[in-house]
Amino acid sequence: MPPNWVALPLGEICTLAEGSPSNNGQKPYLDVKSLRTENYTMKDAGKFVKAGTMLILVDGENSGEVFTTPIDGYQGSTMKVLVIVPYMNKQYVLNFIKLYQNALRNNKVGSAIPHLNKKMFRELVLPIPPLQEQGRITQAIEQYENLLNSISGSL
Repeated sequence: MPPNWVALPLGEICTLAEGSPSNNGQKPYLDVKSLRTENYTMKDAGKFVKAGTMLILVDGENSGEVFTTPIDGYQGSTMKVLVIVPYMNKQYVLNFIKLYQNALRNNKVGSAIPHLNKKMFRELVLPIPPLQEQGRITQAIEQYENLLNSISGSL
């Protein structure tokens, strides 16, 4: 690792939290199905989250998948709020989580309903460059993803 980088466990960069309990009227229920299809059911109460909140799936087959809420609503029961410390480039951290998504899926815990292995999640070691470099790395990843999508679309 370059000398101006550090390595920290993901548990020191991210926390898994809950929305704020609320019974303040009907709001969309933000579960995996509705976040994928944008076809929301309404609930009268739940754990409120604002638009732009990152939710991570912690129960089920695709544990470790991260969604950004497009609207205000109530957090799905299989989700946790993913809070990333403010001194990190959020997209840099999300790219790291995405890199390990298959490992997180393949190392779930629980027998009846598979759950995100939170211990493994917290212990993944994230190499951390200076903030400006995090931005450059994120831009490069985005450019290569766009290029790969373009190539895939033309096949």
